[in-house]
Amino acid sequence: MYSHILTATFAVLCVLPVLGCSPGNKSGEVEVSGTATIDGEPIPAGSISFVATDKSAPTGGGVIKDGQFTGFTMPGTKKVLVVGSKVVGKEKLYDTPDSPTRDKLESIVPPKYQSIQTTPLEVTIEGAQQDLLIEVSRK
Repeated sequence: MYSHILTATFAVLCVLPVLGCSPGNKSGEVEVSGTATIDGEPIPAGSISFVATDKSAPTGGGVIKDGQFTGFTMPGTKKVLVVGSKVVGKEKLYDTPDSPTRDKLESIVPPKYQSIQTTPLEVTIEGAQQDLLIEVSRK
């Protein structure tokens, strides 16, 4: 009997963190989606993060693909961090003649957009939003 209780308790403890961390599942989070561009062109791949300016809420965010993103965050004023890259070729995984290859990526977003201290981007999220435009510049 004791082993059944221990097994059940262990199973519950393993499942709870997974349930609590699924996107959009946290109480109060809203979905935000939109377009991320660099110099007017869609960012091919990357990520976007929304960091509370008053540090009152956890960081939210999502993935950028072909200039489009969808993510989750708590409402409030946010600093926006953007990481973006593009494919510039292929590279071998191993130094052997028959090595498989992967895409070779190059960062295209300047470092200032990747730090809370230097990003000039700021938005106010009041609720779910579907048309957020995030524009970065190489300058």
